Amino acid sequence: MRLSSLFARTPLASLLGCFATALAQQPAPALDQILSRVEANTEQYKATVPSFLCDERISSQEIRDGKLKHETTVEALFRVSRSAPPAATLEESREVKSINGKPSNSKKLDMPISFNGGFSGALAKFLSADRRECFDYQADPSSPASPGTQAFTFTAREAAAKQPACVSIQPGTAGKFVIDASMQVTHIERTVPHPIGKDQAVLGTASVDFAPVTLKGRSFWLPSTIVAFTTETPKTNAFRFTAKYTNYHRFAASSTILPTTSDSTQPQSR
Repeated sequence: MRLSSLFARTPLASLLGCFATALAQQPAPALDQILSRVEANTEQYKATVPSFLCDERISSQEIRDGKLKHETTVEALFRVSRSAPPAATLEESREVKSINGKPSNSKKLDMPISFNGGFSGALAKFLSADRRECFDYQADPSSPASPGTQAFTFTAREAAAKQPACVSIQPGTAGKFVIDASMQVTHIERTVPHPIGKDQAVLGTASVDFAPVTLKGRSFWLPSTIVAFTTETPKTNAFRFTAKYTNYHRFAASSTILPTTSDSTQPQSR
């Protein structure tokens, strides 16, 4: 039978229904395929994102029993600069403009809690090919996600703790990430044991929300919001860091501002 005669006698609605059914029956990409595409996007970001500037607004808080004990607010010019080859690593720094609404050019911030590494390491540490052996990944259909997105969880693999690529991964690390249809990460978060002094019960959580930003005609997914907090216990207050990033633009000049490149969620001693 010729296809032309078959289509001629088949109602259009039936054809569309069959086509939709066939699409629905196509298997979703396997987890390994999804991870490979996400990892490729991570590598592309690491290799191609240019040096850039953006505005940073920070709120750093100390909290007890749900009540604010202390807060520091900061406005700064935030820089991410690419170091010289062959390393070509991403280095974070900031130029403080004001503290608690008062002009300041201090290079040392006295905040209840600070966080660094959201631009240079948030994805590479948990979603790169050389770290895949360090984690167990699973789809997370129970996690609320926006239409067109998928959520996944990851936990540190105890069996891989001594592998060279995994020695920097803290035992007990767990987290989740959300991707859109293009396999770009829109959200990532991780929780780790975070002892403060002798209090071993404290947990530290950090999350990064990403959004597309155009830099000289090219789109990059960059942080829009970074949140880091530690849990409150009977012995220890809670701490919370929130930073918003806007007004992205490229820059070509080198920077000598003190870098802040570690991935840390660290309350300051007071």
